[in-house]
Amino acid sequence: MRRLFMAAMFALATLFVAGCGKDDTGDNPIKDPDAEAPAIERFWFDTRNNPRMPSNLTCRIDDATHAITATVEGSTPLIPGSCTLTPTFTVPEGQTVYVNGARQWSGVSRVDFSHPVTYRVENVNGEVAEYVVTLSFPFTGLPVVSISTASGLPVTSKDAWSKATITIDGVGRYDNISAADIEIAGRGNSTWGYPKKPYKFKFDKRTGVLGMPEHKRWVLLANYIDRTLLRNDVAFHLGQQSGLAWTPHGVFVELVLNGEHRGCYYLCEQIRIDENRLPINEMPPYDEMAAGDDITGGYILELDSYYDEVNKFRSAVRDLPVNVNTPDEDDIGAPQFAYIRDYFNEAEKVLYGDNWLDEATGYKNYIDIESFADIYLISELIYHYEWIHPKSAYFYKDRGGKLCAGPMWDYDWLTFTQESGWHCRNYMWYPRLFEDPAFRAMLKERWRVLYPSFAATGGYISSKSETLKKSAAIDRTMWANSDGPNDDRSMAYDAAVSLMIRRFNSRLEWLNGEINAL
Repeated sequence: MRRLFMAAMFALATLFVAGCGKDDTGDNPIKDPDAEAPAIERFWFDTRNNPRMPSNLTCRIDDATHAITATVEGSTPLIPGSCTLTPTFTVPEGQTVYVNGARQWSGVSRVDFSHPVTYRVENVNGEVAEYVVTLSFPFTGLPVVSISTASGLPVTSKDAWSKATITIDGVGRYDNISAADIEIAGRGNSTWGYPKKPYKFKFDKRTGVLGMPEHKRWVLLANYIDRTLLRNDVAFHLGQQSGLAWTPHGVFVELVLNGEHRGCYYLCEQIRIDENRLPINEMPPYDEMAAGDDITGGYILELDSYYDEVNKFRSAVRDLPVNVNTPDEDDIGAPQFAYIRDYFNEAEKVLYGDNWLDEATGYKNYIDIESFADIYLISELIYHYEWIHPKSAYFYKDRGGKLCAGPMWDYDWLTFTQESGWHCRNYMWYPRLFEDPAFRAMLKERWRVLYPSFAATGGYISSKSETLKKSAAIDRTMWANSDGPNDDRSMAYDAAVSLMIRRFNSRLEWLNGEINAL
């Protein structure tokens, strides 16, 4: 009997130990034989959770490699660091999803998809599967400028400044700017009438932007009529190779205004007197000047048929429309205005006078002929049609100095369209200047010096266009304008760039022969 009792107790102990081994609180939890393998069944982005996306986006799931991929369509230039979206996904019942250890909820959790993201799925048995989600965005590679007006309203005036904040993502090539205070307004004459608006903005303090030197004032050019988007930039590039005192610099960017992508813009320096811009003496406001202070400079004049500055005059001989750009209307005094008006008119009278070539009293005592030669060569080379009016033709005068040509500005209308034929020599003062053998000799010498850099411009255009291809494609979908003066708005982007290069190179060789034959 005792043996039977001991055997029974041993059997019960064995059953107890075995039972403990199967308890879900032990080292070997109970497995659910019906549990499905961990998996992501569907993965997509719903516009209700991602309002910036133009439509729902379903991702492709490769069951063999666990790769989840999709290309985000649309015009919004999502950029590294800001590709934050809310995915919707389905997994078998009871399975949980994690990213970097954080529990994820379908249609709720937001994730930065600027880089591949690993999703970890676990089932009730503790089995794990990992999926790598890779999204391709329409990121153009350009810096992104985001401006938000304080009112949230669009910018509708060229005269009334709106308070705003600006953020610039330099995409790793330039320093970022985080939420700086600015004021913004519209700008331009004919360009302000286009659907894609140009803008100007100013910081509260001097600020460097995208590698360009510090200043308060900046411009966003829209390049609406230019299929290549390159005309202003290439013209400025030519000016920077010349002997001109200063030519604006710029960087192509994506502009987001009040949360809406507005396309590709050219953020560039505005023409101002400053050590980091046009480096001449700046006069203080007239009411702050002492008696006897020098008023011989600096001035910036703009020959422009819009004739829309407060301080302006028509020239004495050629009846040119001269606007006094600087000092501005609030700072200039009557004696300053009279001085620059009389100086310009006297220079013109002497140029068209009988003794204009006299060494002691002639026109070279009034104007700097090298600057007039350099800006002429560039303008003729690119076929700067605007001289016909004239429009946006700038001159400046430093304290105690002569009248100089420049800075350069406004090159989107009909430039780079003609392969031969004189144009700029027929306008403003150039018909008279071409009568002077010394000026023609100056042109030939400056052409000899500048020709190598001019000849390399085709390569510059080609290289620059490569950086703009993605942006140009998106910009085209936003601003599908087929009209324009440059014969290229209806062309594919590469074709428009090729046409620009071909015409430029043909005109370069035509002008090379003509200048050397002067």
